[in-house]
Amino acid sequence: MDDPVTLVRRWCRERDESAFSSFDRSQSERLWRFLVARGVDPETAYDVLADAFERWMKNICRDPSSPVALLYRIALNRATDLHRRQRVREPGPAADPETLATPNPPPDLEHEAARLVASLPGDEQNLLLLRYWAGLTHREVASVLDRPEGTVRRETAEILHALKARLDDD
Repeated sequence: MDDPVTLVRRWCRERDESAFSSFDRSQSERLWRFLVARGVDPETAYDVLADAFERWMKNICRDPSSPVALLYRIALNRATDLHRRQRVREPGPAADPETLATPNPPPDLEHEAARLVASLPGDEQNLLLLRYWAGLTHREVASVLDRPEGTVRRETAEILHALKARLDDD
């Protein structure tokens, strides 16, 4: 399978529907799970996902160099807007740690990691979930969160150091 940038460039240049379908398949479930992990109701997450893809499609061909980062940024902004309109809490951790499940980790380690991430403030959760769970690069996370890349690298290291210290204390 081609990388996301190649797929999006093919879709933008040639309107190759198979390229778009491949990109959609590679990103939709993971983005939906990210939204649910950030506290969006699962049914509403599908609406946010559809809206994010629609907005993404209108803008991506101007600069297809970071398609995944742009999609996550739009979805995160839409989820935040939704929470503000509904006057509910900011997106927070999912009630069900299974939302964060990844293939084949030791069960107790995964549960402990999900608990630790859920205990972090929202901005720190976003940073770790985008970087390590969604698999975005530091540059992509910086683009999503609208921060300098160096700041993202530093904050990631600081958060991981603090989490390690908490694990060692436990």
